[in-house]
Amino acid sequence: MKRRLGVRRASRTAGFTLLEVMFATGVLFVTMMAAVSSQVVSLGLVRTARENNAAIGELAAAMEEVLATQIDSIPMANRYPEGNAIASFDERRLRDERIVPDYPNHVAGPVPDVLEIVLTLTYTDWAGRPAQMRLASMKAR
Repeated sequence: MKRRLGVRRASRTAGFTLLEVMFATGVLFVTMMAAVSSQVVSLGLVRTARENNAAIGELAAAMEEVLATQIDSIPMANRYPEGNAIASFDERRLRDERIVPDYPNHVAGPVPDVLEIVLTLTYTDWAGRPAQMRLASMKAR
């Protein structure tokens, strides 16, 4: 038997088997699904962080407005009635946004020398869940 130089016979071990290709495809698929899943979760966290920042900004702006008012007219003012939403902040930047002031150390009668002010912001987040934040401060004479 003579062998020709430069010519090889195909062996059974050359190339990939169908089983190896299917296994590699499965591993790639699982890896891609994990990457996509982490991106979806990441986008949800970014949206939540944006809403939290907007809520903090809204509360700070409302508190600045309330603190700029004379202390004697804060609880009695039509703009900041206790237990009722501040109209100028209804649904400004967030869905179903409401900011409600509360004055825990004030009962009917004269306004105390140090008035405690608590603003409660309620809204619906991007996923349809109810959310709430509070900001408290005090105003003195």
